[in-house]
Amino acid sequence: MREESPPGHNHCQEERGISMAQRTLRVAVVGGGMFFEEVIGSTLMDFERYGIAPYLGDIGQGRLARDLADVRVEFVAIGTRSPERGTAGGICEWYHEGVPDSAVQPFYGDTVWEEIIAQAEPDVLVVATPDDLHHAPIMYALSQGLDVITEKPLCLQLAQADEIIAAADAAQRIVACDMHKRYDPMHVKLFRDLVPRMGEVNYVRAVLEEPLEVSTEIFKWAARSNPFSYVGCHWTDVVHYYLGVEPVSVHATGQKTLLLNWIDPETGEPKPIDTFDSMQVKVTYDTGMEALYINAWINPPDFEAPVNQEIKVFCTRGSAFMDQQDRGLRFCIADEGSRTTNPFFNGLTPAYERFDEMKGYGKDSLTAGLSAIMHRKLLGAKPEELAAEYPTAASHRSTVALLDAAQQVADANLAHTRAGRGSPVTAFLGDGRIEIRDPVG
Repeated sequence: MREESPPGHNHCQEERGISMAQRTLRVAVVGGGMFFEEVIGSTLMDFERYGIAPYLGDIGQGRLARDLADVRVEFVAIGTRSPERGTAGGICEWYHEGVPDSAVQPFYGDTVWEEIIAQAEPDVLVVATPDDLHHAPIMYALSQGLDVITEKPLCLQLAQADEIIAAADAAQRIVACDMHKRYDPMHVKLFRDLVPRMGEVNYVRAVLEEPLEVSTEIFKWAARSNPFSYVGCHWTDVVHYYLGVEPVSVHATGQKTLLLNWIDPETGEPKPIDTFDSMQVKVTYDTGMEALYINAWINPPDFEAPVNQEIKVFCTRGSAFMDQQDRGLRFCIADEGSRTTNPFFNGLTPAYERFDEMKGYGKDSLTAGLSAIMHRKLLGAKPEELAAEYPTAASHRSTVALLDAAQQVADANLAHTRAGRGSPVTAFLGDGRIEIRDPVG
């Protein structure tokens, strides 16, 4: 089935095309960091071994499994900026251990997605670059006629989100955002079953705090983002998606103490990281509901769980609280300490043959995005017909507006606080744009 090309489309790819008889989807990834290691790589390995059909029931799309049962997924390229940690070459070696006949090849460069699209001719680009580097590869992929799956957040600026949404609409392509907390069975239970029986929602309080190593070791780009953008976007997406609310105003504060004065533990030399240690973002929604999002990425290494996360929904006829990292599995190992763990995110399902399969809600939104792409590309569905089946870029717009506004407001309030003027700055979002309101400045 040959498709019309948007402006700038890669003609080599169009000439190759994807016929109904061929039924193959070629996938490339840019970014080889933590989330590739934890989720994306193993997910693609399962898809290439077994197809997507076995996993559709996990996201409520079992009815579609027969339509896609014979579609082959091929992981054809992985791109990283340089041959360091999480390198493309090392990833290819690891992937070949699980899929010996894989055709995946490594690519390197600052704009590695351009070379990948020209040489590997993928149909789908998975964007797993740092938070602030999603916009460029997404826009380029759309200009070349590809569909896209991007890690959260979609981007960090509202203007960029609007560009992506408009480009996807114009090209009639899918841009799926990996918002896996929508698929956590605890959230499904809370928002689909309990909240509708609890009256009007008065407020939501959500906490997600990451370990110190994330901001000081794992991510070299922490100064270009903040803890609310990195993990708070999970909670805002869940709230917006399930409650159908839109933000109208934002008050944000944050603390810059530990990271701004960071000392390299190996050298003892100052190594400041100019980002917020923690942030508190209070949002008023169009229903009158309030939400408080509390995020940090300086949890000490000795904390019992990989992350600290919880959510409370308080309503007129009831309330519900979930301590998300405590799901009943605790362990204690000599020299490792006591820990709690969450196998529901990316646990393993024992296999009868050589390989285990990854199972969990960390995989589910990737499945949903790829399913939508298959239906558009192979079965002729229009993107607007598929919007309810996966986390769309458009559904993430209000979250990006919050991320953009919160950064601006928290920066301004920190300056006022240091000058002894409190934190008077807010942002108004009621008309779909960001208006910073500073009664002092």
